[in-house]
Parts: sequence; structure tokens; C-alpha cells
Amino acid sequence: MKKLIILLLLVIDLVGCHEKLDEELVYFEDVDFSSGDYKIYVFATEGEWIEDYKNFIIDDIEILNEIKKRWVFEHKIPPSACGYGYNLKLVDNEKIVKSTSINVDCEYMSGWIEFPKEYLSDYKSAFERLEGDGIKRFSEKYLKE
Repeated sequence: MKKLIILLLLVIDLVGCHEKLDEELVYFEDVDFSSGDYKIYVFATEGEWIEDYKNFIIDDIEILNEIKKRWVFEHKIPPSACGYGYNLKLVDNEKIVKSTSINVDCEYMSGWIEFPKEYLSDYKSAFERLEGDGIKRFSEKYLKE
């Protein structure tokens, strides 16, 4: 009986870790990257980052389209106390179109949606670092909300 209870608790724990969303979330579903001046701005907050990349931009249209195809989410994770390592802003012609926060270490984004770290780290060759005045302008313009 004791083994059965332990097994049951283990199964409940495993099932609870990846609750399926009611419907899949296609994060950039309504975005046509070829019809604007789109950039993904990523700004470090606290916690873990991808290597030493803290503040950066992704503006390569090919990469943005790859990300669009890949960022389809199906699962939630249980809430945790990990916080967020990055704030992410999709900007078109200097206007924020979408915004979320991501934790690459605990692998989730805003709304407790499961976010595999590779969904961002696989594109680090396309990261353009934001430094000095670029960080200041980014912060003043996009992080005041």
C-alpha cells in the first residue's frame, strides 16, 4: 500500500509539471516580419542569462521568421520563485507590439508558459549587444511601463 501511494504521488507530480494549454499559443501569430521594421529587444533583469548576453537586439528578418515558426507553446509549468532574467519587447517602427518576460534557467515565460531556453539561446549568433548609450535609450524608451 505504501508503494502504491508513493507511486501515485509521483505520477501526480509528473503530470502536474507540464499542464497542457487549452490551445497552443503561437506567440508571433499575427506578426508579419516582412512588413515592418521589427526588432526583438531583450533586456536583462535578474537571474540567469545566456552566457554573458544581457542586453541585445535581434533584427535579422530570417532569424525573426525562424523564431516565429518555433515559438509555439503547448504547456504551462507550475508557478515558481525563479523570477525573470529577461524582459523581451517586440518593437515595430519604435512601437511595442508584444512584451513578455522570460526565465531561461527555469524555462518559462510570463503566464507560466513552458519556454525551453533553446528557443532563445539557439539564436545567439544573431544577438546584437546593446551597450552604453544604447542601453540608456532602450531603458528610457521601452522599460518605463
